[in-house]
Amino acid sequence: MQKVDFYCKKCKKYMSISYIPIGDKEHLVLPGVIMKCHTNKCKRVVTLKNCSEERIIVRTEKNGKCYL
Repeated sequence: MQKVDFYCKKCKKYMSISYIPIGDKEHLVLPGVIMKCHTNKCKRVVTLKNCSEERIIVRTEKNGKCYL
């Protein structure tokens, strides 16, 4: 699997964070990391709590974009 790029689901902009899956479906992805959208209009903040790699892969589109 290729890298997964995280995008804001509200404004559809890139959040400047990527993740490369390791293949363990129960592995927690970026636990405790706070990501925020950097556009002037959108001030959305996302924290991945108890988010497994399987959940990220299911939400990822074919082009590698995951909207959070």
